[in-house]
Amino acid sequence: MKASIALIKILKSEGVDTIFALSGNQIMVLFDACLDEDIRIIHVRHEAAAVYMAEAYARMTGRIGVAMVTAGAGLCNAIAPLFTATQSQTPVLLLSGDSEVELDGKGSFQEMDQVKITCALTKYSERINETKNLIPNVLKAIKFAKDGVPGPTHLALAADILNTELAEPFTDLKQNYKSARDVEEPSARLIKAFASAEQPLIIVGPFFGMTHFAEKLKELETQLNAPVVMMESPRGFNDPRLGNIKSMINLVDLVIVVGKPIDFTLSYGSVEAFNANAEWFAYIGSHELVTKARNNLGDRLKEAEDIGPLTAIDMLQKLASERTGGRKWVAALRRAIDHRDFSILENQTNHAELNSLTFASTVNTILSSRDDVIAVSDGGEIGQWVQSLLTRYLIMINGTSGAIGGSLSYAMAIKLAYPEKHILAFMGDGTIGFHLAEFETAVRENLPVIVVIGNDLKWNAEVRIQEQQFGPDRVFACGLTDARYDEVAVALGGHGEYVTNLDELSAAFQRAFLCKKPACINVRINGLNAPSFPNE
Repeated sequence: MKASIALIKILKSEGVDTIFALSGNQIMVLFDACLDEDIRIIHVRHEAAAVYMAEAYARMTGRIGVAMVTAGAGLCNAIAPLFTATQSQTPVLLLSGDSEVELDGKGSFQEMDQVKITCALTKYSERINETKNLIPNVLKAIKFAKDGVPGPTHLALAADILNTELAEPFTDLKQNYKSARDVEEPSARLIKAFASAEQPLIIVGPFFGMTHFAEKLKELETQLNAPVVMMESPRGFNDPRLGNIKSMINLVDLVIVVGKPIDFTLSYGSVEAFNANAEWFAYIGSHELVTKARNNLGDRLKEAEDIGPLTAIDMLQKLASERTGGRKWVAALRRAIDHRDFSILENQTNHAELNSLTFASTVNTILSSRDDVIAVSDGGEIGQWVQSLLTRYLIMINGTSGAIGGSLSYAMAIKLAYPEKHILAFMGDGTIGFHLAEFETAVRENLPVIVVIGNDLKWNAEVRIQEQQFGPDRVFACGLTDARYDEVAVALGGHGEYVTNLDELSAAFQRAFLCKKPACINVRINGLNAPSFPNE
């Protein structure tokens, strides 16, 4: 059996039914292997889109997401989304073609040290340059992607190795590396701290943003009578989905973090943001992250372990009998999270004007009668408005990395996982420019997603920075045109809507829902600052 076939068989045994790819010389043998194994290939228009789709598919299915690209520029084009997958704690396997081992050091076509490029952004990166290493390295890459705090891994596949016959008969080795989840008991220190805490807070990392964990987090909150908050926004406690939570943070007397780095999103645990007397317990699945936690918190960190997030949640569930109070505290914190005070803006706004607030509010009303909609939010300022008002529908955001541009790819992958749902991808006019060509992919692959653009003719987040830091007369080089992205979608085989008045929105959405094609609703708005709520 060829090494290429064995690799695809291993992936299939892991439950992989779809690979997101952009073709190229060295990986065509893997395309051929997928044909016989009945694995679908979604063939994209840019390598970054393949990795974004693999990330979203992993988050929706709970399985490993697989992206496949060629060598040289193909691998380089896929690098940026690896950072996003690392930050979102998503198990993604990137497979890249590579030059032939037999030509190493001779300057062969697309010869480069791929591992040196990817190792800083992955949990594991290896070049397979001997046939005997193929099976163990593939299994190791899958294991590393899933274990502990999940994240991306990478395998560079030398072209001549893929075409080599295995020396030994292939067998399914899946069961040989699977292991049961570790069992951890809460320490006496944690038990005592939790039992005595009056206003504890459990903060979990982006890994728990995967949809299948939502109920688990709700159950944990109910069992412990302690609020459980998932954080995956680069805006930290200014995440608009968290409302006015920052007004409550200084009241917290016990902070337990699970799979969440104590980084800039938590103000590094500073005493300016948190109660100086609050005790911290961190279970963050990585020795490196534990070290950072100790550096940031000093002796306020009472316990830190590099155990995996699911193991940590299992451990916390054993604390259920150690604390009986807390319902009022949970309710108070939930009220703060649900708080949305737009009164200042509403008083200043012409309610017939299409701006960030009226756009997001009207869309929320339009969607309120439907239970067949799920949404992705991307972009800068407009993304924050969507995340603030459309929380009920959101299933994924662009995440802690702060990168923009992946949402159309995310939406397509989510459509694969939820074919019966209408998938909406919200973004700004800056964001749509990254992967506009993927409308052709959506049409070709019959993935009727709906892209909704809040179009304010500028890079609004950067314009706001220029205005605040340099003055309104120093806004420079951040303007965009009134480009008709809707017409581009039509030209690529989809459906387009151009909206310039608030009262046109509802009909535009209805036509997009009914068209059964990938659709683009291009909405001209007056862009506002991202929403923020008073710390009261």
